[in-house]
Amino acid sequence: MLSEVRFAAALVYSPRGQAELSRRSREQVRDPIKRGDPEFLQIVTRRLPQLLPTELVARFLAPDVVLVPTPRRAPMHSKEALWPAKLLALALVRGGLGADVLPCLTRTKAVPKSATAAPGARPEAALHHESLRVAGNLLERPRRITVVDDFVTKGATLLAAASRVQEVFPEAEVRAFALVRTKGLVADIESIGEPCEGLITRVGDHVDRQP
Repeated sequence: MLSEVRFAAALVYSPRGQAELSRRSREQVRDPIKRGDPEFLQIVTRRLPQLLPTELVARFLAPDVVLVPTPRRAPMHSKEALWPAKLLALALVRGGLGADVLPCLTRTKAVPKSATAAPGARPEAALHHESLRVAGNLLERPRRITVVDDFVTKGATLLAAASRVQEVFPEAEVRAFALVRTKGLVADIESIGEPCEGLITRVGDHVDRQP
């Protein structure tokens, strides 16, 4: 498994803050993303080119970058099942942010839900890595790949997913992008639109995200 992966994110949300902006970040950002609201995804991806720095787009969401969505925490047994990361990736490509979507990552077994796990009890990167497989038509050999998720907390899912993708495409540059990063260690957020570029690292079982 990779020891690190570069990532970028566009928005932030507060899981517990009680100030008005923190509550709005849950009601107007987190909730519509989690239910796969197509109108919200269309609006937010249309605004991303104005929000994201040009150099960040060039590194993560350029016209030659293939987007690989992370699967949900449990296997999906229906083609109609809600897949937020795939819906996001498709919306990004429609908005000119990325070349194509390659939905090749699947779950072989369920992992615990990170959002409701107690501090220190979130599933480790190794557990995510063990439960992920790359499948499907892999005749395409992209040179640049960005693994896409709707949210990033610690980064274990993105790191494990990027690791699986790198194993199958060793010649590719693999990075990660999350639409929203969680800011759970501050009382309240000061802005919802807060693009960043950083690093997700792993030392043993410990995964850290900066910023």
